[in-house]
Amino acid sequence: LSFANFRNLFLRKNNNTNEGSAWKLFTKLAISNSSTPEAPQVISTTALILEERPSSLPPKSACEQNRQKQEYALMVEKAKKKEQRDLKQRRREMKEQLKREEQLVTFVKEWSQEILPRWNELKSCKRVKDLWGKGLPPCIRGKVWKLAIANELNVTEDLFYICLHRAKDRRSQYSKESDDKSTSSGEGIPGGGAGADCCIQQFNVENGQDGREDDIVAVNRESTVELIHLDVARTFPTLGIFQIGGPFYDLLLNMLSAYVCYRPDIGYVQGMSFIAAILLLNLDLVDAFIAFCNLLNRPALMSFFRLQQDKMERYFTAYDVYFKLALPKLHEHFNNLDISPNLYLIDWLYTIYAKSLPLEITCRIWDLFLRDGDRYLYDAALGILCMYEDILLQMDFDRSVQFLTHLPDKIQASNLFKRIDQVKASVDKERHIFDSILDD
Repeated sequence: LSFANFRNLFLRKNNNTNEGSAWKLFTKLAISNSSTPEAPQVISTTALILEERPSSLPPKSACEQNRQKQEYALMVEKAKKKEQRDLKQRRREMKEQLKREEQLVTFVKEWSQEILPRWNELKSCKRVKDLWGKGLPPCIRGKVWKLAIANELNVTEDLFYICLHRAKDRRSQYSKESDDKSTSSGEGIPGGGAGADCCIQQFNVENGQDGREDDIVAVNRESTVELIHLDVARTFPTLGIFQIGGPFYDLLLNMLSAYVCYRPDIGYVQGMSFIAAILLLNLDLVDAFIAFCNLLNRPALMSFFRLQQDKMERYFTAYDVYFKLALPKLHEHFNNLDISPNLYLIDWLYTIYAKSLPLEITCRIWDLFLRDGDRYLYDAALGILCMYEDILLQMDFDRSVQFLTHLPDKIQASNLFKRIDQVKASVDKERHIFDSILDD
């Protein structure tokens, strides 16, 4: 499944001409490479401004020369001031980074020696939650995530390898039967050939059974195999480790394929690859698979990945109420532009911000999401809107949607988490409204 398959589930209130143009924003335009040779570099702009004109042209007047000298001096002065501001900003960021690294060294010792050995006893105490909120040290993060996500589904290592073996069999089968599939006719599932459908047994771990024949579910090949291959190659492309030939390519492919066999009723949904990749960066393969299964079983994520429209609408409604309380001006502006939450929130939630935000910030959001639960995903969304509120208030519909679905690459982490805390504090007394809407 892809995002395009359910855009029509949430049509904008007024089905006007803006709708068509809005979805065009989700496609990046390719930049063509010009074959025209590059122009020679200019060594200095002084020659362009201060030198006399060629003899074939009228000479500059004294007034014009003075004006250009003043303009040039002003440009140089502005450039120097900007350079000084940038230098101060870099020094400030470096100082904050060094301070944070020194704190993390202290945190590692406390997490390793005091908290993790007594996890069940200390996980809910204020000191641990406060320490958790400051960000988990990278070397501790995977251990804390594993304990925080837990394993209520009782997924085992043996079950993972059973699912992985079945997934590899299916991929091999599809490869061998590719010629036959093009001529086979579809039976049972609309739009799919008999050879293109696979029947995978749903495991019932809670009953201690390897599987039940009456739980067999047919899954379409396109969403469980081809889309996985495509998405794996497009996952964190700047890292270069999840692409074909990269060290994590097979790990991510195997993990997602095994999940399809574990939950054929869900199959593969676009966006899962980013969640699985984040887990693989912090856990080994088996632990990442166990965490992935349990994480996607949480109410909010399950409703989205199973495309349960009624539940998704309740989450959007609760978020909208929360949005109005936290940022009333921006909420009114979005309503006037007819920007509904699903236009940008889906892209953020389906990957738990892994696709939209820098990796380091994403991991810190995950830290707090696993501490506070599903509501923190909406806290983070409003924190992002709060940080860019002044900019968004000046934008029209198209520019707003474009901005929200393509957030800036450089985001100051301290500023973002400060805004998230600010939003949480402003609506903390009204959190029962959010919960009551979801419980209806």
